[in-house]
Amino acid sequence: MKLNLAKLVPELEKSYAIALENLAATQLRSDKIKMALHNAAKNGHRALRIRLPDGIDLRKTDGAVAFEEWVKENGLTREWQSRVATTEDGRQATGFDVEISW
Repeated sequence: MKLNLAKLVPELEKSYAIALENLAATQLRSDKIKMALHNAAKNGHRALRIRLPDGIDLRKTDGAVAFEEWVKENGLTREWQSRVATTEDGRQATGFDVEISW
């Protein structure tokens, strides 16, 4: 029996996109990041790296766009930094963390 990938791939792409948006909404929440920035500043730092899930790229999500707007509105700077990670299944995958500085 031949599997019809033409039907499966769009479903997988939809699930992938939803998962990325959910991760971005959770990981790049401005209230969570604001608190982390204050804690970093109280400890004498001028920058904070936000570790994002291994091997995942959230840069093109709606959540990342909202996060970048928040960064600009607050006079902060950000830099996306690539990081290679070993995923649960043993693959090497490139993901991106974000470093915020002031």
